[in-house]
Amino acid sequence: MRITCPHCDERAITRTSKRPSPVFYEVYAQCVNPECGWGGKLLIEFATTTNASRCPRRELRIPLDPGARSSWLEEINNH
Repeated sequence: MRITCPHCDERAITRTSKRPSPVFYEVYAQCVNPECGWGGKLLIEFATTTNASRCPRRELRIPLDPGARSSWLEEINNH
C-alpha cells in the first residue's frame, strides 16, 4: 500500500505501527518531503470480507461485503 502525504502528495513512509486488535492497525507515518515535514497517525481497519477464509477464527466478526454476498451464496448453493 502506498501512502501519500495529505498536504503535499509526496510519499509518506511508515515509522511505526501498533495492532491493538486482530482487525485494526494504528500506523504512524512521516512525509519524505523535507519542505513539508508532516507526520501523523493512520487508522486501518479490516472493514468487510470479500472472500471467506478457509481457516476462519471464530472470535472475529468481519462482515461480508454486500457486493460479495450474492456470489458467495451462489458458490455455497452450487456445492
